[in-house]
Amino acid sequence: MSLTDLEQHVYAYYIAHDAAQFSAAPRFYPHGELVLIFADKIQVATRKFGRQVHSRSKAAANALIDKLIAAGAYSTRQNEFGGSMHQFQEPAYKAFLKDEQARNPIILKAKGAGPGFWEQAFAAVTA
Repeated sequence: MSLTDLEQHVYAYYIAHDAAQFSAAPRFYPHGELVLIFADKIQVATRKFGRQVHSRSKAAANALIDKLIAAGAYSTRQNEFGGSMHQFQEPAYKAFLKDEQARNPIILKAKGAGPGFWEQAFAAVTA
């Protein structure tokens, strides 16, 4: 999935800030439910930057879920109806966050730019 510049910033902000507090019950979830869960969390995290920013939370959540599944942070099991279900894997999730925080170019730029980076970045990508 290809994200717009704004969606990439929304994704990066969540990974850099609120994603570390996430935990989930050890049950299986369908993909769509995971997207809704993360979209809600991303929307709350980015609400302070305005409607235009937090309205892109679903696209960022969709990309995040796909990356988490690919990284093994959610295991996948086929159910009897032909669909896939996913279960949270905390050690892999923490490893994914650590790696993403060390490699994401927007997060790396934010670390070097100082405390006003996110406000300026979101202002620039929504102008």
